Amino acid sequence: MTNGSRQRSENFLTRWLSRRKERIAAQRQELAAIEGPYFSGRLPFVLLMVLGLLGAFATGFLTYRHVLLASTSGAVKESFLCRAEGSVNCDAILLTEYSVLFGYFPSATLGLMGFAFVLWFIVNGLVNERARKVSWTLLILYFVAAIGFSWYYAYIMAFHVDFVCTWCIVVHVVNLLSLVIVLAVAIKHRKRFLLPELSTRAERVYLVAGGLLLSALVFTGATYWESRLSFKEAKHQFEELANDPVVIRAVMEGSPDFNIPIQPADPVYGSPKAPYPIILFSDFKCPVCARREKFLRNLVDKNPNTLRLVFINYPLSKECNPAVLHDLHPGACTLARAAYAAFLLGGSKAFWTYGSLLLENRKNLTPGTPLALAERLNLDTAGFLDLMKPDSPAAKKVEQDVHLGIELSLTSTPQVFFLGKRIPEMFQGEFLVEALEGLIASKHPEDTDIDLRW
Repeated sequence: MTNGSRQRSENFLTRWLSRRKERIAAQRQELAAIEGPYFSGRLPFVLLMVLGLLGAFATGFLTYRHVLLASTSGAVKESFLCRAEGSVNCDAILLTEYSVLFGYFPSATLGLMGFAFVLWFIVNGLVNERARKVSWTLLILYFVAAIGFSWYYAYIMAFHVDFVCTWCIVVHVVNLLSLVIVLAVAIKHRKRFLLPELSTRAERVYLVAGGLLLSALVFTGATYWESRLSFKEAKHQFEELANDPVVIRAVMEGSPDFNIPIQPADPVYGSPKAPYPIILFSDFKCPVCARREKFLRNLVDKNPNTLRLVFINYPLSKECNPAVLHDLHPGACTLARAAYAAFLLGGSKAFWTYGSLLLENRKNLTPGTPLALAERLNLDTAGFLDLMKPDSPAAKKVEQDVHLGIELSLTSTPQVFFLGKRIPEMFQGEFLVEALEGLIASKHPEDTDIDLRW
């Protein structure tokens, strides 16, 4: 190429770029004179905001009803927002197979996610003029997809189910009106889409990532709420079943029998002549044990001619319990020896009083607490200190108690046994009493008229 040709080519390119810049500048000035230098004004976003809030309310209500219906087996109260009347029944629609996509994704929740996505872009378009074109582009893409789902569900409602969901219709209408608005505005301002992008890459990434994250949070929140309600319902059903008297009796009669010898050296609460002993394996540093012991002692007090409570130490500490893998209650072995020392020095009355003081002060125990409590009960302090030694009768009795618990494969406290049966921990209050009554009736038919007071 000659120098003259090269020069002409460069001049042509320079003139072409100059004219293009002038056209773009003129176009910008023309558009700026009409509505400013941005894609659109606020009005279209405000209109979409109103529709988006209506859609979010509708899908939010449907999500709420779906969660209740999916997670609760019992009757769910009718909502005044959609009372069943004739063929109009939102709940019936939500109970059909069409309310869940791919067996997992609730359509109402997906709709709520979609409107969260929409509102995110609308809000950002209102507050950030540079992001309006990007926001509007994504809104167009969303509502084109959303209207497809709306047509599908409208078809299902018309031809495959026997009910009509008014809030579903609201969602479909909102999607249709929104699509009309986004397309109308896009067509009206189609020239502005050809202008160079004003928003930065960081702003575009922020918009898309924020919308997706907000949608994911909505889905996560709805599914977590449903799982919590489902767990609560399952727990309620389990408790109802577990606490049914017939089930209690069947569980107890079908459980293994245990032979637990009761020795004269075991502390007893109540009358030693009461025919039916309740055996309690306990730990003086166990808060649950304190509540269970209090209930059982109260039960014995109200049935003095029928029940007595027998206490057996089972401290959950590696110091004296080789079956314990972790030292759950450090110092519990020392407290067990101290309580039994009180028994050897003052009998069952001293043991139960001393044990009650230990349980009351379990949060504030110090190395000097055992002796201080012995002095408070006017026990022989010298004899008490001797019994606290590792090779004392008190220590040997605790060792025997622990060995018995290990033979029974105990892993926790409190553990309650009655007439050779272990009472499950889930049996509380009246249900525990019913379990005791059922065992007496099954093993001692002559005492079927026993009615334990509690």
